[in-house]
Amino acid sequence: MAGAYPAGIFVDANNNVYVGDRTNQRILIWFNGSSTLTRSITSGLNDPFSLFVTDNNDLYVSNAYLDNRVDKWAWDTTISVPTMYTCEQCTTIFVDINNMLYCTLYDNHQVIYKSLTQNLNVWSNVAGVSGTAGSTSTTLNNPCGIFVDIYLNLYVADYANNRIQKFASGQLNAVTISTGSITLSNPTSVIIDADGYLFIADFNNNRLIGSGPNGFRCIMACSGSSGSSSSQLNAPHTIMFDSYGNIFVADEWNNRIQKILFLSNSCNTTTITTTAAVATTMASVIQATTTSTPVSYSNVISFNQPKFDAYAAWDSIGFTFATSSIVGTSPYGIFVDTNNTVYVANRANNQIRIWSSGSTTLTRNITSGVNSPYSIFATINGDIYVDNGYTNNRVDKWASNRSISTSVMQVQDACYDLFIDVNNTLYCSLYSEHQVAIKSLNGNSSMWIVAAGIECNGSTSNALYNPRGIFVDTNLNLYVADCGNDRVQLFLSGQVTATTVAGSTATGTISLNCPSDVALDGDGYLFIVDSSNNRIIGSGPNGFRCIIACGSTRGSASNQLNNPSTFSFDSYGNIYVTDQSNNRVQKFMSIPNTTYPVSFNQPNLCPSTTWYTNAITFATSSTVGTNVYGVFVNINNAVYVANQQTNKVAVWFEGSINPDKILSGSLSSPFDLFATAVGDIYVDNGLNNGQVNKISFNSSISTSVMSVPNACYGIFVDISNNLYCSPFNYHQVVKKWLNNNALTSTIVAGTGTAGSTATTLNTPIGIYVDAQINLYVADTMNNRIQFFSVGQFTGITVVGDGAPGTITLYYPYGITLDGSGYLFIVDSYNNRIIGSGPYGFRCLFGCAEVSGSASDQLNQPSTLRFDSYGNIFVADRYNDRVQKFILASNSCSLSYNQPIFCYNASWSVNAVTFASSSTIGSFPYGIFIDGINTVYVANRVSNTIITWPQGSTTSTSNSYSNLNNPYSLFMSMTGDIYIDNGYVYGRVDKYNFNTLNRVTVMNVNGSCYSLFIDINNYLYCSLKNRHQIVKLLLNNGTTIPTIAAGNGSAGSLSNMLNSPQGIYVDSNLNLYIADCANNRVQFIQTGQLNGMTIVGNGSSANIILNYPTGIVLDANDYLFIVDSYNHRIIGSSSTGFRCIVGCSGGGSSSSKLSFPQSMAFDSYGNIYVTDRNNSRVQQFTLQINNCI
Repeated sequence: MAGAYPAGIFVDANNNVYVGDRTNQRILIWFNGSSTLTRSITSGLNDPFSLFVTDNNDLYVSNAYLDNRVDKWAWDTTISVPTMYTCEQCTTIFVDINNMLYCTLYDNHQVIYKSLTQNLNVWSNVAGVSGTAGSTSTTLNNPCGIFVDIYLNLYVADYANNRIQKFASGQLNAVTISTGSITLSNPTSVIIDADGYLFIADFNNNRLIGSGPNGFRCIMACSGSSGSSSSQLNAPHTIMFDSYGNIFVADEWNNRIQKILFLSNSCNTTTITTTAAVATTMASVIQATTTSTPVSYSNVISFNQPKFDAYAAWDSIGFTFATSSIVGTSPYGIFVDTNNTVYVANRANNQIRIWSSGSTTLTRNITSGVNSPYSIFATINGDIYVDNGYTNNRVDKWASNRSISTSVMQVQDACYDLFIDVNNTLYCSLYSEHQVAIKSLNGNSSMWIVAAGIECNGSTSNALYNPRGIFVDTNLNLYVADCGNDRVQLFLSGQVTATTVAGSTATGTISLNCPSDVALDGDGYLFIVDSSNNRIIGSGPNGFRCIIACGSTRGSASNQLNNPSTFSFDSYGNIYVTDQSNNRVQKFMSIPNTTYPVSFNQPNLCPSTTWYTNAITFATSSTVGTNVYGVFVNINNAVYVANQQTNKVAVWFEGSINPDKILSGSLSSPFDLFATAVGDIYVDNGLNNGQVNKISFNSSISTSVMSVPNACYGIFVDISNNLYCSPFNYHQVVKKWLNNNALTSTIVAGTGTAGSTATTLNTPIGIYVDAQINLYVADTMNNRIQFFSVGQFTGITVVGDGAPGTITLYYPYGITLDGSGYLFIVDSYNNRIIGSGPYGFRCLFGCAEVSGSASDQLNQPSTLRFDSYGNIFVADRYNDRVQKFILASNSCSLSYNQPIFCYNASWSVNAVTFASSSTIGSFPYGIFIDGINTVYVANRVSNTIITWPQGSTTSTSNSYSNLNNPYSLFMSMTGDIYIDNGYVYGRVDKYNFNTLNRVTVMNVNGSCYSLFIDINNYLYCSLKNRHQIVKLLLNNGTTIPTIAAGNGSAGSLSNMLNSPQGIYVDSNLNLYIADCANNRVQFIQTGQLNGMTIVGNGSSANIILNYPTGIVLDANDYLFIVDSYNHRIIGSSSTGFRCIVGCSGGGSSSSKLSFPQSMAFDSYGNIYVTDRNNSRVQQFTLQINNCI
């Protein structure tokens, strides 16, 4: 019925089936559920090879060789219309969600597409654009099947390259989809299921390939040999799903369409997705019938697979569930079933020990016939399988509640692990034979076959070396703890070659040392007993991490293991471990997934946030003692300070000048402290008492909560209620969970020995733990900040020595993060505070790096904290005080400063020369100050841009290619710098943040005497010599500006300008222009070309201007004007205009200016002026700004 060599098949969303009959030149259609042909289309077809049906039931057909086109049949019509003409037959066609029609050109080695919403037959290359055969990421070789997902990613069955290529939307470079151990041979079709997993017609291997969370596997005709039986295929060409998951296959060389039924083998919560081993023939040249095959259902799993969140944690302090008196010496095997019954193999005494759920007393003891058992496995019905191979070479089964065993499997040696999969197959890990053996428990034979390993040891993908723990998932994939190779191997179902999924040879995982057991949680993440590293490893969406005994040193303490062997989860996620060389079973409690509220402040700060550099003294030695160290500010802005002299904690509530509480608590020289959201205070008491104490809310009585080796210079409590301490001279960071009563801590960073490697610390002090439980450490004597991902012991240097492009540190102490995750650091021996943001690191306070006691100085500060307003409190250690730095500005919308001034604001009469001609050259024009008070000046002599960070007197000269006589510059919110380059080159250039990559963004007819970017991302340029202002929307694909003001001729009419220079655009997009030669300031409303004079000639303002060249607005939109030929700066307020700087005429003294050109505010309201004819930049300090 389907003709010879059928290739094209399509199943629509209504389960209607369409087949291209190439022999009889027709399209065959079966409606949903019908076994009888419903309809056929016969007119206008010539070798229909591929077809596609859209959601509105339009049918598209590749009309093959003679016509070289794709035709469309609208629903329920018999007449077609051409929709695409091609140079050859489309091997496959596809219509994506944007109504784009795709076609694969097999002989031209490319994929093309066109829009179906246009009538033009214009198509474009979308993949394999060269049209030549190749195997690179941009070429194809005889492409066949294609599929386009909802994200417009294109998947191509690259036939002659034996691969599937994925072209991300809009990309011409493809990524080859890894099929793991599956090797393709001429794939012809590819489709994707609802979860994005691929299914492939493996044409030359005569099989179908599927994928899922555990990788790729064969799903139909898996022998690989061609044939015509119902379980075989012969050159399958195209595959499709119906809505039930059944698969339809164009079985090309069998001249038939096969339907493969979807079978869901499920029992309670365990589900395996499979396809039938045989297919039904829907349409063939010769009709055939098939014999049904019974399907067996899987066993319910008997072990626990809890689900954990990404930051799951376990109490580092284990308790001993069973000692050697119960489990003997060197216990090995353990199993916990879904009823939380615990089974332990007592090798020394030839016993199986069993505890019922919740019991600490033995419930059952099996002794008969057991000899040195290594491993144990219990099924859901209570049958117990026990290794008995060491002496008797077998595995025995004790039926539920029976005292007599039967042999179920003959083995060559001890089974170091046992496992029963969902198909009732028993697995045995043969340590000495370097193999994993299996046998089905559904038959009577006790013989086994090899599932993994080649009997002799090896490290290749098909070999093992002393395998120990094993685990089989519900897709029958086998995981092996390959102890002698220090790796975990994954054997996909039915495969004898493996992929390394953990170990040093598996990039991005974790190094192992003789892994001895392995299990998967409910989400398929690996957990590993890393035996010779004496620890337990877990994994999750963030990768691998240590979760238990993370010091990796063997020991018998409650937070240590010694050669652990096997482990098992109970239903609550608690972990039981056979701690072999400690002769015990340890139980580690899962920490409940409870997030404790954050008690400290993490303000959201803008990139341009600044603080006043002169601090307020919040507390002196009279209340905080000498050498003050620890300070904490909670979310209610209560301030806590540890007084090392009085051994007390002083507490100020918000707004208080004097302490509201003085808490004692039997402390001795407390360093740091931390207050939780419930009001409990954790205080260092380690120097003399070796502990951290807790002072409960509204109490002055303290209790010990953690033993520590020495003083905790840093204390922190994370959102999981773990307490951290940095005992600095022990070169480590330790922690403990506060929900248990144990005092023992566990190492989370550092080895205890001073060092500068990634795993060592040298005198760690400040610590911080973020919401993802990542640890930041101020590694003081290594002059760096280390970042430890959750569960990791290898740190990454994020600031300081070993982190190029950051900042140099000298004994960093305190550390914290803001609401965006940016670091703030007490750089103690540099006597300064460092902040960071999207533009990198910068000094905030104490930037002269000189110790002192002035309000803008620090003397070896120790800790810092934010209050809820963004103010910063600093423990100024050797000034015996706590300093408070007030937030000055926090604007996220402007890259420049707009201070708020009172009507009576005044500036110093005498300026400070900020920069002279030796730095900025002669006759400076342009200046810009960004939100973090970095000063930029254009040096027109050296054609460079000179910069000064806040507080620095040392400048940096930045050279930019082909820059000539720059008059102006402007910095954007993203840190990109825009520079006038019109004098010679007729353009404005943009340099991306922290790069020298130049992009021409605007072409101009001369120099831009001023540049400005408004809030809508328009760039403005004042063309002084062209008597106009032009503007351009950035990133819109053109560099040609439009006129914003002026008609290009000098004049004084409202639509004209005469030598305009300074420009400013307010938040309402109104344009202000310093119209120099007209001696006025023009105001042009958004969208208008006619201006209004608001100051100077033609205005009612009470001030006369003489050649104004610069203009800015403050936060209240009051004007400030550079009145150049009057050698002064004009300001305005609610009381009108007045002279504020240079009010006594021109000159070169500190109170005078000479033809100034432009001005800028810093965030504190100080004024910087380019004093052109004096070839300098002058700074006038804001002196009075009192609005009372």
